[in-house]
Amino acid sequence: MLNQTQKKIVYLDNETLRYMFYTYTGEREYPVMKKLYAILCDGFMKDWLVTPLSVDHVLPYIIDNNVEASFLAMMGGIGQVQFHQRFTIKTLQFIRIINHFFNNSYGKPLWRDAFTSDPDEKFRQDFNRYASISAQNVFQAVSREKNYSQVFKFIESYKSGNAVEEIAAQHFRSIWDQFPDLIKPFLPTAGEPETHIIKFLENGDIREIPEFHILATVLYPMVKAYGIDQIEHGLRDEELLAAESIAVYLPHCHYYVTKVDIAEILTKSDVQETYHVRVYDHNENSLYRLIEGLTEDCKNEVSRKEYQSRKTIFQKGGTKR
Repeated sequence: MLNQTQKKIVYLDNETLRYMFYTYTGEREYPVMKKLYAILCDGFMKDWLVTPLSVDHVLPYIIDNNVEASFLAMMGGIGQVQFHQRFTIKTLQFIRIINHFFNNSYGKPLWRDAFTSDPDEKFRQDFNRYASISAQNVFQAVSREKNYSQVFKFIESYKSGNAVEEIAAQHFRSIWDQFPDLIKPFLPTAGEPETHIIKFLENGDIREIPEFHILATVLYPMVKAYGIDQIEHGLRDEELLAAESIAVYLPHCHYYVTKVDIAEILTKSDVQETYHVRVYDHNENSLYRLIEGLTEDCKNEVSRKEYQSRKTIFQKGGTKR
């Protein structure tokens, strides 16, 4: 699984963060957000969980070409790592998959595919990595995400009756065509790069890559439920883009909060079990269940650390000198 970090990774969607921010600034107060923020802060300071930031999170908090400092301060209280752009994560995963397919060694830590820094880094007081985020960087990142979004091409392929493995092959082919210099160093040295790429793309197993497995699981029911007319007229773009975010971020998380429709689909699928993640929507009742889950995890983490501290030198695998 991709969520192999020692800390628990908690992803909150924009809707949840918006109401948490209201509570944080005192503009409005929501008891559930107060409790959620408190447990996230406590878990972060005690080094057992982190709540990553993405460029999608920052965009609503840019005013007069500046990112609201209070928003970054709030996020700084619950996590110090940032997700790469979705396009970057997809590309890095592609490189990892290429290496695996051709049995090449690839020593890069798995967390580097998703995060700008190690999520297992030990907590340090008053350290805020988010301070380097600028409005200009966010605008550029969001523009890039739109340019390289695959979700609408995915839907067009779906309407045409293409299988998931065909859609996956088309996507990876587009990355290769646009950025061959990024991929070439990871292909076998013997033979032509194009030949190796064709061999890779003919492998039907690429449909099982998490990104496409999740996207297919979520999008097919959504398109059927909403209807093609709403999709084609852009009336469901927000939900579709949330689905694309899930396909990229969810495999790296242990808890994931998203839109109600998407959460309902995921809880009825095999996604939670496959990726060892718990999915919630951003309604109050669901967030209280998230708090219960985090509280239980906190107790387990405390018990584990107490047990570790009591272990003898023999249990720890050491030797006496």
